[in-house]
Amino acid sequence: MMVDDWIAKKIGLPDGAPLTREALEAWQAAKLRETLAYARANSNYYREKFEASLDFSGLSQLPFTTPSELARHGSGMVCVPASRVGRIVTLQPTSGTTGEPKRVYFTEEDQELMVDYIHHGLPVMTGPGDVFLVLMPCERPGSVGDLVATGVERIGSRAVRVGAIPPDGSRDEEVLGIMRAEGVTTGLATAPTAARLARKSAGDGAIRRNMRTILLSAQFISDEDKEAIETSWGCEAYEHYGMTEMGLGGAMACAARAGYHPREADLLFEIIDPASGEPVPDGAYGEIVFTTLTREAMPLIRYRTGDRSRFLQEPCPCGSILKRLDKVGDRLERKAY
Repeated sequence: MMVDDWIAKKIGLPDGAPLTREALEAWQAAKLRETLAYARANSNYYREKFEASLDFSGLSQLPFTTPSELARHGSGMVCVPASRVGRIVTLQPTSGTTGEPKRVYFTEEDQELMVDYIHHGLPVMTGPGDVFLVLMPCERPGSVGDLVATGVERIGSRAVRVGAIPPDGSRDEEVLGIMRAEGVTTGLATAPTAARLARKSAGDGAIRRNMRTILLSAQFISDEDKEAIETSWGCEAYEHYGMTEMGLGGAMACAARAGYHPREADLLFEIIDPASGEPVPDGAYGEIVFTTLTREAMPLIRYRTGDRSRFLQEPCPCGSILKRLDKVGDRLERKAY
């Protein structure tokens, strides 16, 4: 339960004290109030938005932040001077989103949170001596692949930074050659990319002998693609759910691979009814909403993701006390907001 131990330390529990739901939720409540005060103090936009929430009685009493609001007013949500902004990511509308481009701001400390998450979350699937292939953007400092590579290097794995490859397959043979030459044992890719490579290399003994695990992220993970990867490479596929607005890292599979444990020291997750906006009971499907608890540059409060999932009610077989998100399904319709 390395992630539980890491979170226990992050929230200030004494050395060796076990993480409990009561301690974690008390800390989250305090950080929520701190985040709200910080946003009001440092952003004129947030000060006006949350003016009526000075004495809020709970998270559900706060207004949502929507993707369209982020696109229109993002610069007004920034809570640090320009000199402290280490990276700005521009998100263009895709087939799953509507509206204007969004710009998400990070300080270097915000990005370190993601590196630290990888450092403590990925030992479940990689460790010293592993060769970790990065098939996501990693050319620029602070890009998702760069942050993941930095995190796995802290674990003791050797990162092989290739970057995102074209979906047309034009670099597939090159990448498969790198996997053979470098003795790749694990890595990071989208499910469609990894499945395409796995299908093309089915029967390749050198790759299959080396591959142990792979982390799938950034795009929807179909059962068909996951099965192709695990069958062709003889490895275990771990799933991750995240988005740039979360600071990239959101929730990750544990050793049990039975749902995703959220990064609860940095993010407060809710599941709501997308029509009414009201919270739904654990076990019921709805829309994922999150609030950042430790972000400096651009805190996001009750941000509506448009993604569908639920909290699983049963304890995780791994023994963690962290909540579990079920597999994140197809995106919900977001035109209404």
